[in-house]
Amino acid sequence: ENIPTATAEKVKKGMLEGVEAALGRPKGSLQKPIYTRVHLWGAALPTNTPSIPCIFDPHGRAGICGNWLLGSSVESAALSGMALANHIADYLGSGGVRPEEFAVGLHNEFQLLEGHDIGQFPGLESVKKEQVQAYQLTS
Repeated sequence: ENIPTATAEKVKKGMLEGVEAALGRPKGSLQKPIYTRVHLWGAALPTNTPSIPCIFDPHGRAGICGNWLLGSSVESAALSGMALANHIADYLGSGGVRPEEFAVGLHNEFQLLEGHDIGQFPGLESVKKEQVQAYQLTS
């Protein structure tokens, strides 16, 4: 997607400042990146989800994680990645005995995804449900 140069620079600057803040480093302390690219991720906001944290096939030795499995945010992507990492660690810790017990797949039906692109915050569930119900009644 075409992103104006000024917008890309603003996003890059904000991201780098966020990394500095997260690391407790002073503003402008990071080395200049060798390469950056800002991308507008059109698929970042899924409309439905299987509502499982990760997919894992121990026989095929494949795992899948991503925001679309839990929600529509960076938080959801991170939680999904951590869930897959923990699941793989548990599987390897078991010695690979009874792999069928560790299979997690898409046997769940997809459900309407309720969430926000900045993340889901505890305590807002009832507000979100009311908004969704109001939208469904007026649409």
